[in-house]
Amino acid sequence: MNAPTAPVSHHRHPRLHLPPHPSASWGVPVVLAVLYGGWVMFVAHNQGSTIPASAVYGVVSAVVVGVLSYAFGRLTPGLMPEIRAILYGALLGCAMGFLHSVSGGSVYRSAGIGLGMGVAMAAVSFYVFHIREERPPERPSTERPSTE
Repeated sequence: MNAPTAPVSHHRHPRLHLPPHPSASWGVPVVLAVLYGGWVMFVAHNQGSTIPASAVYGVVSAVVVGVLSYAFGRLTPGLMPEIRAILYGALLGCAMGFLHSVSGGSVYRSAGIGLGMGVAMAAVSFYVFHIREERPPERPSTERPSTE
């Protein structure tokens, strides 16, 4: 015989929203900038650039990505999720398109890769922003069931 089971509750559990650590506002952009700048420097040097020229490429691209990442992280939380998603998609698309152009790809292929990755990032970030969006709690209905 099967043991009786308790009824399954299908109500949504409240999410635990932990505030990000204060150093995340500058730590994440710094890590992204260092990784991206190193990647650009490595690719530029492998394409035949001298070490000083590839270092300049790497440092300049790291500063640009780091500053934009920091600015987007600080300025966009008040914006609509659609605008935020487009900004993050544009940042990733431009960064990956530039990286592909540094690696010797054609302008059209670099633009296509940047556009594709930017659209994918915008779609994913749009989904994430809408999932994490604060919604007002559902109020129980005040209507009483009719006893007809």
